[in-house]
Amino acid sequence: MLKKTTQKNSEGNFEPFNIHDLPWEQWPGSDRFKRLGRYGGATHVGTGIDELGPGQYSNEFHYHLMEEEHIFILKGSATLYLGNSSYVLKEGDYCCFPAGQRAGHHLYNHTDADCTFLTIGESKQDEVCYFPKSGKVRIRSTGDVLRMS
Repeated sequence: MLKKTTQKNSEGNFEPFNIHDLPWEQWPGSDRFKRLGRYGGATHVGTGIDELGPGQYSNEFHYHLMEEEHIFILKGSATLYLGNSSYVLKEGDYCCFPAGQRAGHHLYNHTDADCTFLTIGESKQDEVCYFPKSGKVRIRSTGDVLRMS
């Protein structure tokens, strides 16, 4: 069974670790990911490695009201849907989604090879995430998912 965080040294500091030591996690029908920040002891910033297989979406089309999010393509290519626009991203491409930018986003792997990317985002207790295509809102502090009418 995987520990929730890396080891702490004799001074109580979280120690470095190799990302290959962490197993992949997966949401049904979505990308695989490794929660690096959480494993490294982070509580304010989430950092992860995601692997998006051919024909997969990274997550539901969404935007954050309180949190900033960043993606950096490490390997492969994927289409970024951002608001009403789309962009083909490739290795070395980066995008920031500022908090409160009311443009939904997600990635779609339009290729026949895996796309690996780094995700960085805040972990605020008062976060509200909106899913414009499904009309849902997720409130982190309560755990509620509400449907907007």
